[in-house]
Amino acid sequence: MNKTVIYAVMTVLILLSSACGQKAVTGTSVWIDVPVNNLVLAELQPVLIEGHAASPGGISRVDVFIDGSLLTTIQDPAGQDELAGFSAAWTPDQPGTYVIQTVAYGKDGSASEPDNTAITIGGVVDAVTQDVTVTPSFTPVISITPDISITPTVTDTPTATPTKASTPTKTSTPVPEPLIEFWADPAEIAAGGCTYLRWNAVNVSTVVFGGVEQPFSGSDQECTCEDRTYTLKVTLLNGTNVERSASVNVNSSCVTEVPPDTTPPPVPSPQVPANGLSISCKASQSLAWLPVSDASKIREYQVEIQRSSDNSSWSAAPGSPKTGLTDKTTSIPVECGWYYRWRVRAVDGVGNVSDWSGWSTFVINLS
Repeated sequence: MNKTVIYAVMTVLILLSSACGQKAVTGTSVWIDVPVNNLVLAELQPVLIEGHAASPGGISRVDVFIDGSLLTTIQDPAGQDELAGFSAAWTPDQPGTYVIQTVAYGKDGSASEPDNTAITIGGVVDAVTQDVTVTPSFTPVISITPDISITPTVTDTPTATPTKASTPTKTSTPVPEPLIEFWADPAEIAAGGCTYLRWNAVNVSTVVFGGVEQPFSGSDQECTCEDRTYTLKVTLLNGTNVERSASVNVNSSCVTEVPPDTTPPPVPSPQVPANGLSISCKASQSLAWLPVSDASKIREYQVEIQRSSDNSSWSAAPGSPKTGLTDKTTSIPVECGWYYRWRVRAVDGVGNVSDWSGWSTFVINLS
């Protein structure tokens, strides 16, 4: 059966299931519909990732990871009420076994437990063989003598005449013109209000906002008490890096009449890679955690990383601890055959420090 038909049938079954005997959704959850776990594909080919997520107030976004590295973020996935569907295309660059992981975020900021599925993709080398057949032609010469004896003379004359192949004329293919749009919606807000930074890019290589690679079309909510200018970084198809800016104008100012803040911020929780995950050999690994909020804002996150050769004796990993992190993710160098564990804490705008999160472990395999 055609793969597209299979995906369509599975999606219809999921929607029918949610429509019959529908119950109130509690918490935020996500699940991968396709590819199914332990799927094996004989050839290296594009992979369609599809799934669903649910949360009481609806889904704000879904993050998709390949072997712990962020592939894409799907903002405001389409759906009905609490249930939303999502899809993403991924083309592996080499054969191997990969772990696909998804994390969903509800409108209320809650995060789901990650859902994982493994897929094995093999490689096929195409061989093209050209058969060339040379057919000789011959002309028999027959002499007839009075005693009716026949002496044939056969002359084998090949008719194939080699000809020099013509050289095609090379023509250059023009690089399509890029289209980059970046704007604030709305561009003017009241102090402490929120706006959406939206972008749309066509005929480009990568799009980066907030230090994270983004889909070519997306958005991000930002709340501010003062005028701000945001930057979108884009890499064109020819490798050139360009930037686009969007400004937000703020009316009045935020007035806060509260006692000094002495309360530590909430404890962040590690999300990616999932605790106990086994990852194929690689040189670096992304770490991501669920961000927290605080009345005095969050000034930075701090991450401590340890490693062990036997999953017993732990020591500080190179580059640990990492401080001054203002985003929800960072990348660390790793070595194959080592066990790693890490934890994270938050520091608010007036210096209050949260407790450390629990340790989250993963292992980088030798192959």
